[in-house]
Amino acid sequence: MSVCTLLFLVSLSASATQTLKIFTWSEYIDPEVVIEFEHEFDAKVVFHYFESDQLRDEQLAAVAGRGYDLLMVNGTQVARYGKRGWLEPIDWNSVPNAVHLEKDWMTAFDGVETYAMPYFWGTMGIAYRKDLVPREFNSWMDLLQPDEALRGKIIMVSDSRELVGIALKAMGHSANSGSHAQLNKARELLVRQRPYIDQYAYPTLDEESPLLTGEVWAASMYSGDVLMLQDLNENITYSLPNEGGLLWIDYFTIAQTSENKMLAHQFLDFINRPKIAARLAEWVFYASPNLAATALLPEEYNSNPVIYPSAEMTKKSEFIRSLPPRARKKVNTIGAELFRDLY
Repeated sequence: MSVCTLLFLVSLSASATQTLKIFTWSEYIDPEVVIEFEHEFDAKVVFHYFESDQLRDEQLAAVAGRGYDLLMVNGTQVARYGKRGWLEPIDWNSVPNAVHLEKDWMTAFDGVETYAMPYFWGTMGIAYRKDLVPREFNSWMDLLQPDEALRGKIIMVSDSRELVGIALKAMGHSANSGSHAQLNKARELLVRQRPYIDQYAYPTLDEESPLLTGEVWAASMYSGDVLMLQDLNENITYSLPNEGGLLWIDYFTIAQTSENKMLAHQFLDFINRPKIAARLAEWVFYASPNLAATALLPEEYNSNPVIYPSAEMTKKSEFIRSLPPRARKKVNTIGAELFRDLY
């Protein structure tokens, strides 16, 4: 075989490989599963990451939803993204393994049945170092009105909507309150907490995580991420506060401008194969909406109250819902004020 022929075949092979661009959270898909998908479908998966739902919204708004094939979207935003023309309706006939998905998650938010496939669900509560904090954290107020020892030792989420929702829950209100008076009280509570803040961000999940190093003693965090860090330090614990936490569910959606819609459907079907979905669940420590996958998971996983909170605690917790425009503007203003003053 001549060198020219060999170079032609290598070039042809390279061009035959499809690229799937996914916009999602970091550390959210088992790399080994990704490699298996790439081999089976002769594809290359490229990940782009965001740190919060708010930052994802801002980044996508800046490019009008373009540049990706699959978007990870929280339930509240599915219908909004659809109305903006950013999403492609899912062809469910091309995702036969969707038959394993729990039906409740397919109707939990407007637009889901048309545009979105549930991926994982869980809660946001409090992560803390039980070997460093003076006492157990059982209430949001333990985080928002902390002991003096925690000055400069707290990380709070940088998403204005979740941040204000936490403050509202701490005061016994709905996380979705649009009351001007209640939002003002939430602002006052968060302003008083500010001297105790190390940063508004999300703790990293690697060995340099500030919760592992002891730089930070407490943080608002998602349940499964706490379990990931707990594998590295058993003193890190998770509390779903007595007032209830924030519920969430993440959905995969296909971008309307995707150039690889068929491959995107194949990826959604692949990750819903029961054995694959079970492996993904054990990798991220979140609750899977795939019932066939759940049946394959060990009992200690399915009975873990951090992954599957009790019916009582689930009832106390809330999904973040859309707010009226004026309330939404107020929430964004509160967040901008807090972030600006700290930095």
